Amino acid sequence: MSENVTHTSLVEDCFRIMFASDNICDVFKEVGFDHLNFAQFGSITSSGDRFAVPLLSKYRDNWEAHKKVPEEIGFRSAPAVPKSQAESILAFVLGWLCHRAADIQMKTGSVEAGLYQDAFIFHRLFVNNNNTPIPYRTVLYEKNMEILPASASISSEDVSEWFQAMQQRFFIEMHTFVPDVEDIEGWFDRLDAKLSERTAHMNRFAEIMMDPDPAKVKQFVSDIHFYEDEDAIIQLAQSLRKGAQPTQAEIQAAYEAAPNSHYGKALKQGFGNLLSASAFFTGNMEPNSLNALLAV
Repeated sequence: MSENVTHTSLVEDCFRIMFASDNICDVFKEVGFDHLNFAQFGSITSSGDRFAVPLLSKYRDNWEAHKKVPEEIGFRSAPAVPKSQAESILAFVLGWLCHRAADIQMKTGSVEAGLYQDAFIFHRLFVNNNNTPIPYRTVLYEKNMEILPASASISSEDVSEWFQAMQQRFFIEMHTFVPDVEDIEGWFDRLDAKLSERTAHMNRFAEIMMDPDPAKVKQFVSDIHFYEDEDAIIQLAQSLRKGAQPTQAEIQAAYEAAPNSHYGKALKQGFGNLLSASAFFTGNMEPNSLNALLAV
C-alpha cells in the first residue's frame, strides 16, 4: 500500500529538490517537470534494477535524436500526452530511482504498518494541500461522505458501484499498455485477484484515515521515527512545497545533513540517486559506479 501514497510523495519531494538544484542536468528536469505523472509509474515498479542503467546508457548517447521520435502514450480514461518514447521512458526511470531509495530505507514490516504510514503521509502532505499536484480531502475516505452537501441526494451505494466499475474499466484498459494476448484468461484471473486485494486494503486504509488507533500510530509512525520535521532535508522539501526558492548552499547543506527518520533517509538517498544518475547521463560517471551506488 505504501507504493500508493508514501512512494508518491517521495517522488514529488525528490523531484522538487531536483528542479531546484543546479547539480542536475537540464534533460532530467525537463522530462521530470513535463511528465511527472508518468514518472509515478516508476515509483511503483520493483524491477527497475534490470533496466534503469541500460536505459540511461542508451539515451545519454545522442539524446536529442532519441527525443525526436514521437509516441502517444495514454489511456482513454487518462488522455495521451504528446511526448517521445525516450521522454516517457526516462521519466519512468527517474521515478524508479526514487522508488529504489524508498525500498531500501522504508521497510514497513507489515501491511498494517504500511497503511498507517500511508495515512500519516496522506494527512501530513496531501490533504487540502494545493501545493501538491493532486490535492485530496479526507471526505473521500469518510463512510457515506456525510459532510458533503450532496450526500443527502446521492446514494453512497450507487457512487461506490460507479467507482468500482470505473476502476475495473481502467485496469482492463491498462492491459493494452503491455498486452498479454497469449494468456488473456490468466491475465483476467490475476487482475481479479489484484483488485480484490486492493479493495480490501483500501477499505482498511479508509478506516485508518478516519479513525486511527492512537496506539498503532505511536507504534508504526512515532516510535520508529518514520517522519521527523527536524530532518534538514525534510524541512527543505516542506519549504519547496510552499514555493520557497532556497539557495544552492541551502540545498547542499540539507542534503549533507544526516537525517534521523526513515522518510528523511529515503529522501536523501532518492535525491542522491538522481544526482548520480545525472552525473552518469552527462558522462561524468561510469556504469559500474552507478550500479554500485544503486546497489543493483
